[in-house]
Amino acid sequence: MVIKNLTLLGHTASGKSSIIESLAYINKTNKQDLPNSFGTPGLMDVDEEEKKRKTTTLTKVFPIKTKNYKLNLIDTPGFGDFIGEILGGVFASDNLAIVINASNPIEVGTERSWFISTEKTNLPILFIVNHYDKENLNFENIVNQLAENFSNRIIPLVVPIYESNVFKGVIDVLNKKAFAFNNDELKETEIPSDLVSLVNSYYEKISESVAETNEELLNHYLEHGELDFNQIIKGLKDAYNQRLLYPLFTISAKVLPSVKLLNNYLEKILINSDERVIKDVDGNVVDKNVFSALVFKTISDPYKGRVSFIRVFTGKLVKDSTVLNVYKNEKEKVSTLVEVIVDQHNPINECLSGDICAVYKLEKTLSGDVLSAVENPVKLTKIEYPEPLYEKGLEPKTKADEEKLSSAITRILEEDPTFKAFRDHDVKQFVISTVGDVHLDYIISKLKNRYKVNIDLQPRKIPYLETIKGKAQALGKYIKQSGGRGQYGVAHIEIEPLPRGQGFEFVDKIFGGAIPKNFIPSVEKGIRNAMEEGILSGNKVVDVRVILFDGKYHEVDSSDLAFQIAGAMAFREAMSKANPILLEPIMEMEVFTPDSFLGDVMGLLNTKRARIMGMEASYRKGWQLIKAQVPWMEIRDFAVELKSATQGKATYTLKLSHYEEAPSHIATLVINETKKQQQTEVSS
Repeated sequence: MVIKNLTLLGHTASGKSSIIESLAYINKTNKQDLPNSFGTPGLMDVDEEEKKRKTTTLTKVFPIKTKNYKLNLIDTPGFGDFIGEILGGVFASDNLAIVINASNPIEVGTERSWFISTEKTNLPILFIVNHYDKENLNFENIVNQLAENFSNRIIPLVVPIYESNVFKGVIDVLNKKAFAFNNDELKETEIPSDLVSLVNSYYEKISESVAETNEELLNHYLEHGELDFNQIIKGLKDAYNQRLLYPLFTISAKVLPSVKLLNNYLEKILINSDERVIKDVDGNVVDKNVFSALVFKTISDPYKGRVSFIRVFTGKLVKDSTVLNVYKNEKEKVSTLVEVIVDQHNPINECLSGDICAVYKLEKTLSGDVLSAVENPVKLTKIEYPEPLYEKGLEPKTKADEEKLSSAITRILEEDPTFKAFRDHDVKQFVISTVGDVHLDYIISKLKNRYKVNIDLQPRKIPYLETIKGKAQALGKYIKQSGGRGQYGVAHIEIEPLPRGQGFEFVDKIFGGAIPKNFIPSVEKGIRNAMEEGILSGNKVVDVRVILFDGKYHEVDSSDLAFQIAGAMAFREAMSKANPILLEPIMEMEVFTPDSFLGDVMGLLNTKRARIMGMEASYRKGWQLIKAQVPWMEIRDFAVELKSATQGKATYTLKLSHYEEAPSHIATLVINETKKQQQTEVSS
């Protein structure tokens, strides 16, 4: 069976889902397999969150079966916050289609789709200009904008017939035939006189471009001055496969006959799965008979359990077989194998090379994992998901919510590789991390609606540190005698600062048995415990040397606990006298922005106490890479602010650089906030 895989990418509302619905209807798949009729909104949006938002948030597969081939259409979200879903759809495919909104060709999602397609893969790319039923459109302007922003190797195969703001028909450039829309059919007609020249110029460009990519065709073109249709189609497919040319089609998914020409060309141009050479991470060609596959998506179903969506690249996946999760070195049993049609699962016995299927209840396998034959492991390239950087604190509202939260978070983590959740013990806060505010809202909505967990969001607590700038001595005395055995421990210490990053050093200078050897570790333990919560903001103390130089003990009443308490008391007292200061974390940031927003990004960074460390032109034409150091507390909402400042185009990375002394006004703010919180906790 010939299998073709096509993933649709594009900005939100560009019409990816609608195109799939139209293609399904044309090929009768919709009528046969689904209750919805053509034009029913939300055919592809089956998740409750999608229905509520009226937009795609999850990648879905819709197979279309014709008499000649099977076409797996893969729908992806338009919002960049759902980048994990988008990447899954891209890596599962062999062909990529960037869907363009005719009214606004160069949108953020359009650019993102281009960058993902060209930078993350070597897959062939085509363009679909959709919504051509809108008013005030100029086809040549659209083509020129795409050429200017993406590539001058974009070649229109379909020219729209557009009169008085009405989409009336299409022109097949390669056949030089025009078709008018007649109900749901295409009726051949004359090419409008005002479009003859344009169609001829596009035809010549296609012929010349195809000839330039193939020596045999070039010789024929130079000798005869033209290529026939079959030569152009063959050359076009080869050039498309090598990403030397990018075919462009014009449609309106709402105007059904306009999609028919696209449907015809997909069979001719799309690369079959068996035409693609599959290589492992070392660049070696994988034997087509050896099973290898990629898990590109995972869902946690309340009835089916964990469902793993799999693209088989070589060999075949057979029900009741055992496979190897290559990178985790774990064997998995394939008990239930199904074909997927959006949200419908049909049991099958095997999934062939090039096809897409799903498996239930794999125990160790998640999105991005590679599966292979146990006896012949194949390491395919894993999907590299971006780190989520938008962090918030999360607090369940009630005890019942707390009990349900852990299970809900675990299931969401299974589904979403761009979501993270963890307890930050340094600040005693449960933290969730998402790609952006839209992603965060989606996660919170899922917690509330699907898992019935009510939560409060809080600002991300910053893990400040405390240290000292001076020296001091203090005496810690813990003496209790109230009948029976008492408690007795006295420790005399000196503290002094260490160079930044040195941590903690304990020095024993006890002479003459002032404190018995067996109690000295107790003093150190008490000091270490006290250092876990400093005296300014309740944060950990670092970069301090403590010298224990004297003390007292009692032969009967001294104990491990007494000297722990004495050590802690001495440390707190000494620290209060040693000029304690607050250290704030400084992050190393790289911002990737178009030149047009450089000033806006620099202005935003300047409001964040950022130090610009450098700037350089990036590998993308017209983009800049800004390197900066910026305090963590200033950028807790940077993901949202940067999106607003750059229309969602700029991206950034973060990692901890170092700690440095916080300015006095910041220290005061943090200390006062800590005191206020402590008072609230005491009163409650």
